Amino acid sequence: QVVVTFLPFILRHQADAAGICSSVAIEQAVVSLIRESGGDFDADYFLFKRAPSKAPFYEIEDITRDLDFALKDHARFGQKIPLVLLTDNGSTEEDEPAYRIASVYDIDFAVIDHHHPDATIDKYLRAHVNPYHVGGDFGITAGMLGTEVARLINPKVEPIIRHLPAVAGVGDRSEAPERALFLSLVRDSYPEEVCRDIALALDYEQFWLRFNDGREIVKDILNITGNTERHRNLVRLLVEGANTMIEDQMNACMPHVVPRVLANEAHCFLIDVEIHAHKFTFPPPGKTSGEVHDRLCKAHAGEPVVTIGFGPDFAVLRSRGVHMNIPRMVRELRTEIPGGGISGGGHLVVGSIKFVEGMRDVVLE
Repeated sequence: QVVVTFLPFILRHQADAAGICSSVAIEQAVVSLIRESGGDFDADYFLFKRAPSKAPFYEIEDITRDLDFALKDHARFGQKIPLVLLTDNGSTEEDEPAYRIASVYDIDFAVIDHHHPDATIDKYLRAHVNPYHVGGDFGITAGMLGTEVARLINPKVEPIIRHLPAVAGVGDRSEAPERALFLSLVRDSYPEEVCRDIALALDYEQFWLRFNDGREIVKDILNITGNTERHRNLVRLLVEGANTMIEDQMNACMPHVVPRVLANEAHCFLIDVEIHAHKFTFPPPGKTSGEVHDRLCKAHAGEPVVTIGFGPDFAVLRSRGVHMNIPRMVRELRTEIPGGGISGGGHLVVGSIKFVEGMRDVVLE
C-alpha cells in the first residue's frame, strides 16, 4: 500500500545489531518494490527513510524529528503524512508520550518488537507483531521477525537477507530454538563466529554513526551489496577496532567490580561505569556492563549472576540464572521510592532503570 499510493515510509529501529538487521531486511523489501514501481529514479530516497533511535524506545525526540521532516515535506512538496514502522522498540509504556503527539496528526504506526508489551500501547497502533502476543518471549528477536515480514512484503529479496536473522539472534544472545534453525540455514556461508563478528561490527559502526543510518556502509557490513571481499575486509577492521576498545575498557573496569552475595545466594556485582570506565567512547555504558557481565558469568559458570552497571542517574541490569521482571521492578520502585523519578524497562531479565541522582543509593539498594 505504501508503494502503490506513494505514501512516505519512516522506519525507526533500535541502534544495535538486532534492530539494524530487522530494519535493513524491511528496507531491502520496500526499496526494491519502490524501484520496481516505475516512479522517479530516486523515489526510494524521498519516500523511504530509515533512522536509528538512540534510546531503546521511540522517544519524544524521535517523533519531533520525524514530525518536523514530514510536515515540511507536506508543506513544500505536497507529500502525504507518512506511515511509521518501529522495529525492536515501540511496544512499551515509554513509547506512549511520542504516540500521543503523533495521534494529533493522525500518523499511522506499526510495530515489530520482541520487548515485553504493555497493554496500553495497542490502541495507538495499526499493527503489532510481538511474540509475547502468542505465548513466545524475547528469544524470538526483532531481527528474526523483521526478516520474515520482509519476505512477505517482497519474496524476491530473500536470497540477500536470509542470513540476517542468524546475525540478529547471535547479536541479541537469543537462547530460543529458532536461533539454531536460522543459523543452520546459512551455516556454510555465515557460521556462528562470522555472525558474531558481523553483529559486533554493526554495534561498533552504529556507535560512530550516531543518529545517521549509514545506509551504504551498513549494507557492506551485512554483505547486501554482494561485494564479499569488501564486506570481509570491512568487518575484519571493525571487529579489530571494537575488540581493542572493549579490552581497554575491561582493563579499566574489572578491578573496580564490587561483589555481593544476595539472600537467594545469587552473585551480584556492581560497577560504577561513570567513574571507572572511559566515557563518550565505545563501548558505551550498556555494552560495557554487558561485557563485564560476560566475564563474570565465565568466572562463575553454572551459578546465578546479576550485574549492575550504574552511573549518576541510571543503572543497567544484566542477569543469568535468575527470575527477573524488570518492567515490573520499575513499576514497584515508583511506588516504593517516592521522589525517585523512576523510569525504564527493557526485557524481563535485561534492561535499564533511570532515577534522579540524589536518590541513587536508595534505588540501588
